[in-house]
Amino acid sequence: MQRWRFCAVVAGVLGLALGVAAQAQTPVSGPVSEGHPHKWQTTDKSLYDLVSDGYKIVTVVYDSAATGQTDTPDVHYFLEKGTTLMRCDFRKRGETSFYWCFQLAKAGGQ
Repeated sequence: MQRWRFCAVVAGVLGLALGVAAQAQTPVSGPVSEGHPHKWQTTDKSLYDLVSDGYKIVTVVYDSAATGQTDTPDVHYFLEKGTTLMRCDFRKRGETSFYWCFQLAKAGGQ
């Protein structure tokens, strides 16, 4: 009988914990603005320039959605310095490589 009570208590605690976790992931309200709240603006700085200026690489994403599994995937480097976020994209199509860097900015230039 004690074993059954223990299992019931454990199940209750797990159910409560999962419920709280699910509720924590639910947004409190809808979006605060309409449209795109941000945009990426091109910059003339390279990845080397950004790292030299003190930006730290926070994540690297390999994206094979546009290239397929056998080709070289697109690579997106995300960098930050304080509250500024930068993104550098590298793409290879055939023998041609493409490279761009962007800065995250509010829509409307605000």
